[in-house]
Amino acid sequence: MSNISQVRGALLEEAILYLLEKVGYETLTDSSSFNNQELRGGHSGLEVRGRGSWHQIDALALFPASPAFMYPLRLMVEAKCYRENRPVGIDVARNSVGVLKDISENYFTVQRRTGQYLQVPSFNYHSAIFSTSGYTAGAVEYALAHQIFLIQYNNVSVIRPLIRAIMQFGPECLTNLGKQSVKEVRERYRNAISGNYYEMDMRNYLTEEGINLIDNALVETLQQIQGSYFGMLQGRWPLHLLTHHELPPHAFETDVVQCRVVGYQTGNWKFTPLHFQPGEPGWFELEFDLPEQIASLVAREWDSREAVANIKRQHFSFIQLSGIIGGIRRSVKLELNNEWIEEYIHSLQPRI
Repeated sequence: MSNISQVRGALLEEAILYLLEKVGYETLTDSSSFNNQELRGGHSGLEVRGRGSWHQIDALALFPASPAFMYPLRLMVEAKCYRENRPVGIDVARNSVGVLKDISENYFTVQRRTGQYLQVPSFNYHSAIFSTSGYTAGAVEYALAHQIFLIQYNNVSVIRPLIRAIMQFGPECLTNLGKQSVKEVRERYRNAISGNYYEMDMRNYLTEEGINLIDNALVETLQQIQGSYFGMLQGRWPLHLLTHHELPPHAFETDVVQCRVVGYQTGNWKFTPLHFQPGEPGWFELEFDLPEQIASLVAREWDSREAVANIKRQHFSFIQLSGIIGGIRRSVKLELNNEWIEEYIHSLQPRI
């Protein structure tokens, strides 16, 4: 039996898949075009074969450009849209680890020229959990230990209108709660996002209120997010960087962009370009939510601006960012300008 929290999570997953496509991923939804050794359509959605079992993976994305010496990347996406005061617990991370391990250890048989058969892996699977309410300390530690990527949106203002719209989706939006109703909600939202209204005659479980919410507020607030990029803060912390406007190509004439970092005690932080001002062609603001460990460190030192500046230098020195910039898939580095931070720290020291 499903609950309304699972329905909201499904809506968030569909939104994230759309934002992943802006980064360059391809959403996998139809198993008919793939080797049925690996994928199949189950009663409730797409299923992926593991070493010991088939697993339902509702949100699966493929990155078409693989680095050298790596199998193609498939990303399992799981999203949790809980109340603000309910962080994602360790049980969710444990489940992701178990599924990822089973799928990653599955091997498929291919025939060699000699007539012999060889078992090889087909894809490089990774797992990411997206949360609107953060994570418990246990979930963070467990996920880090098992290389599960955690993305949080607690303090990212760009996505707040979408989250508020999802939270408005309540029991009155459905005639019945169950796996098939979640599947219908997911398909309705996916089609509405892509504009495939001719496929949207399904309404076995959705009420008029639910249909109106999906077709209007949920689509409009999502499409207001024009820029979607992924990065690694300090080469360690995964970030989903969102903007109302796409990053300007004018700011990325080189692959290393000097930046400032500004932030607030709430945890909302931004990378902005050093050499451009608001209103200029190369100006941008890349918003992100601090990882919990760094946020706690900043909170403890917030009364000392010099201490916070030194934390910036130590923990925010760069973001390795990937996404589509000016219609071209790019991998760039946003680098905290050392002279700017030194001048800032110097300006905070008392005059003699």
